Amino acid sequence: GDPWHPDWSKRRTDDGVSVYKAVLKAKAGPAWAKAGWFQPTGPGVLGVNWSIMPGTYRGVNAGADFGRLSLAAAWADEYKSPWFVNMNRFRKNDGETSVPWLWSAGVRYAFESGLTLELGYGASKDHLQNAHFKSSYRTGGGAGPLTVGYHAYFMNDSDDSGKSENDNFDGLASLHYLFGKYEVPPWTFRLEGTYVRAPMSGPQSQGQFAYRLTDRSGSSSGAFDVWWDARSDWNADNEKAAYCGAMRTLDDLLPIAGFSAGAGAAFGFDGRGYGTAEHLKEWAFTFDLNYVKPDGPLEGAFVKLHYTEYRNGTAQPSWGTYRNAFQSERDLKLLIGIPFSL
Repeated sequence: GDPWHPDWSKRRTDDGVSVYKAVLKAKAGPAWAKAGWFQPTGPGVLGVNWSIMPGTYRGVNAGADFGRLSLAAAWADEYKSPWFVNMNRFRKNDGETSVPWLWSAGVRYAFESGLTLELGYGASKDHLQNAHFKSSYRTGGGAGPLTVGYHAYFMNDSDDSGKSENDNFDGLASLHYLFGKYEVPPWTFRLEGTYVRAPMSGPQSQGQFAYRLTDRSGSSSGAFDVWWDARSDWNADNEKAAYCGAMRTLDDLLPIAGFSAGAGAAFGFDGRGYGTAEHLKEWAFTFDLNYVKPDGPLEGAFVKLHYTEYRNGTAQPSWGTYRNAFQSERDLKLLIGIPFSL
């Protein structure tokens, strides 16, 4: 149906056709624009949920590229995550109060030195404000390229409906992200960390940092780059989390090119929930085995196996005291993709 009125008694999906992209495009010199059902392009705070295809906004997206400088803006009045068939209007947390539109703007500059800076800001009308600063630096020195960076994401609650359930935070919420990636063939190493502040004024507060302009999961999404594929979002109020991982191509070990394998570990602690002195502690281990066809008529076709062992170190129930945390579980994903073109 829609993210605002889920019917959890349903045990069968609805069949149908889902249009995820249908746009009119225009380009003149460095400027470009598109209107219709689109995925955001260029710098800004809007992003999409992903499944076998991306989510979709209805509206307008425009920008301009002047060499190393990129500008973009977007406006939308509906969104559809890829697991819904139909577009849905934006709403506040109560599921009833309409949010007529949201907008985003951003600027990015890539220096010749390898430094890239980005600023983004956006808002949903009378509801939430999002902003971010992203920086990264990439150098090709040594045995392979090293990429390091820092991101800061911010959310502010501008709701004036008078309903407590529409109050997301007790002040400014933020997430700080440090990351490093070192590529020395056949290895790729990652080391990343986050710190979250999502202040709460009562049990209705979010108590988590989910970078989007409407509250409910699947109702919109944001341009958020933290992704550890370790089940949890590691985003409870006051939580500190870290991830380390390694991936190795196996072309030099196997007679068939295209295989890679990897493993990772994530750990989060000190997360706060409203009404309890206990702090959230969680950890996970991940394992990957991938094959991507490197050439031939099915070039780019892939088979990926991903396993996660996740542990919640508290006795709190899923989606309860910690609103975006769940109890311990194992997760196995098999993804198969075959590209084609007409």
